[in-house]
Amino acid sequence: MRIEAQSTSKEALLYGNLLTKLIMDARVNATHYESTSMQLDPINSGTCWPSMVHASSSQRHLATLWHSGSMTRVQQENRALLEMERNILHLRERVVTPITSSLAAMEKRLEKIESVQFELRRTNDEGRKEIMQNIAEVEGDVVQELEEIVPIVFFLVFFHVISFFFQTLE
Repeated sequence: MRIEAQSTSKEALLYGNLLTKLIMDARVNATHYESTSMQLDPINSGTCWPSMVHASSSQRHLATLWHSGSMTRVQQENRALLEMERNILHLRERVVTPITSSLAAMEKRLEKIESVQFELRRTNDEGRKEIMQNIAEVEGDVVQELEEIVPIVFFLVFFHVISFFFQTLE
């Protein structure tokens, strides 16, 4: 039986390439949209002024965030995250779903094989029991026939001995 999902198959190479592309895309997006954490300054006149604290020491990036407006930057980050999520889901559909389907098919085949093996074992055990019963019946029949024959043979031997004895007397 041939296993369809092998690591050297064309499908596996395609999946590997897709996963590599996903990782590279994620790195590009992570580099392009560096993570930030937002801390809000105290509320003044009913408005919140976000101050962006950046993980790196890039002052140009902070200045860009401040001048372009925090909501725009948050929207850009959200858009980038949604795009990454969409790419991951699309890649999942192209990579993981076929593997899952293939595994499900293999599991069904394995269950069928195990079922057939169970039936074969059961049939083998039943056949063995039947053979042992037949052997026991034949042994019983042979013993019974021998028990029936032994008195006759004994009588015939006895008769031969007596006839031989009388023949020698004559």
